[in-house]
Amino acid sequence: MNGKERHAATGRRRKPRRRAARVLAGALAVAAAAFAGTAAAQIEPAQGKLLVATPEIGDPSWAETVMLLLHYDENGALGIAINRPTWVTPQQVEPELGDVEGYGTVYRGGPIAPTQMIFLVRDPSLETLEATPILDGVYASGDLQALSQLAPAAGPGRLRLYAGHAEWLAGQLEREIADGRWTVVNGSADRIFSAEPERLWKELSSGGEELLVRRVNPLRR
Repeated sequence: MNGKERHAATGRRRKPRRRAARVLAGALAVAAAAFAGTAAAQIEPAQGKLLVATPEIGDPSWAETVMLLLHYDENGALGIAINRPTWVTPQQVEPELGDVEGYGTVYRGGPIAPTQMIFLVRDPSLETLEATPILDGVYASGDLQALSQLAPAAGPGRLRLYAGHAEWLAGQLEREIADGRWTVVNGSADRIFSAEPERLWKELSSGGEELLVRRVNPLRR
């Protein structure tokens, strides 16, 4: 092979590499733009949003937990775990409720005030109920006197009772999210009243219809 043939052969071999490099560079640019758009569209914590614990949560007692934010502002946040059903009956927590059908079992809402019950109801028909709208079709209340009227009509599919709750001080939840301990997803009545709450964490952690983007704390290296 003479010099011209070697040069021509070398040139033929380099063209596919240059094309591959251009294709790769283009793909990386598209991926970077897509990631930047996703990061910019991250869901912010707010009332009615769900917090999904990540493996970085650190505390085993919060592992695989899904929290519903009942309150959120610059002064802090309050939420309840919605995927921790127990075998405890409402009457065991509050004997005055009496033996009424339709309550279902109690969920462990959180470590604070474990004997204080909060309940969520879906589209309540009781006009006298003292309740706070959390998101579309979902209301929260501590009005236990109304339960005897709500429970028979609602049933566990539309009524959930929670013992205890969780609280975050001002800035605390934001730091935990920035550290990658929680991801934030949209809440919905179907998720909150899931027929299989034990599967909810796995479903949300795998992404579902949403891409879960973990926030990165710029101070962590």
